[in-house]
Amino acid sequence: MENIGTIRLETKRLNLRLLTPGDAQQMFDHWANDAKVTKYLNWKPYQTVKDVRNNLSEYQKNYIDVDYFFWGIEEKVSQQLIGTISASVADKTAKVAEVGYCIGQNWWCKGYTSEALEEVIAYLLEKNDFKRIEAIHDTDNTPSGKVMEKAGMSYEGTLRQRLVNNRGLVDGVYYAILKKDYISQKAQHQIYSFLNEANISYQLLEHKAVYTINEIDFDIPGISVKNLFLQGKDDFYLLILTEDKRAILKTIAQEVGERHLSFASEQKLSQLLHTTQGAVSPLGLLFDKEQKVQLIIDEQIPVRGKISFHPNRNDKTLIFDFKDFLTFLTKVNHPPKYINNRVEGK
Repeated sequence: MENIGTIRLETKRLNLRLLTPGDAQQMFDHWANDAKVTKYLNWKPYQTVKDVRNNLSEYQKNYIDVDYFFWGIEEKVSQQLIGTISASVADKTAKVAEVGYCIGQNWWCKGYTSEALEEVIAYLLEKNDFKRIEAIHDTDNTPSGKVMEKAGMSYEGTLRQRLVNNRGLVDGVYYAILKKDYISQKAQHQIYSFLNEANISYQLLEHKAVYTINEIDFDIPGISVKNLFLQGKDDFYLLILTEDKRAILKTIAQEVGERHLSFASEQKLSQLLHTTQGAVSPLGLLFDKEQKVQLIIDEQIPVRGKISFHPNRNDKTLIFDFKDFLTFLTKVNHPPKYINNRVEGK
């Protein structure tokens, strides 16, 4: 995949569009000459509309570059230009983009910036060739960090005297989101929507992030299970075992007619089930439209009790009656294969 540069984007309340010299007056009036807006930025407030117009004329030349990403943020209702959002290629080899934004004071604290940022992140990761999106803010500018968190980015650390802006040399707070985590976050919402539209009952339990069964120090109703994503010669398998079982891959391979099984790569996990290591779940079968993954269930799992799975995020658990879980499998066209207790205990 190659980058395709700046194109018009749209959210519920905003248009993200290419800027023109004709936007100079709105840009000057709404934020570009405001010292409070530029306090945490690395450019000084503009002194004249002419200066803004000259810069916008230069921007026009850049729009033909597939690695150039710069949008005006336009409020749909008023059709007013209220800010800008941009992305630059931070590392072409590692496929990293760095995002930045600013918005006029009259539109602060309305959720507009995070709404725009969320759309830009989706565009960069889905339509362009980026694997990581990052952003940095001044330690004193905590609202900017909240914008990043709301858009799905995660705090990664604070670097001392790393950032230069209109306050001088300051500490920089880093946030980022990886493509695989973005896919997982998006999948979570799609899972909820599917379950609700299909009238499949579940109970939501929110908790700290856990990566293995051994990390669970809170109560979950029903039997505890673990999920393993495996690969054969050409096919993939999702195995559900009771937590006290260990997977004997040679035995399981015989059960499914494979000569050899191994743990599938995280790339395949993201591609087929839209999740990550530590959050493997049969709910990800929703995204396996071509039925490349065979579901295998340990037949010793009680079919009359409750069973729980992550919704492709390991800080949440969905609890189902087993019959409702089977309804889900039917609706996503993934009938399970049951294996007997030759899968040994610990």
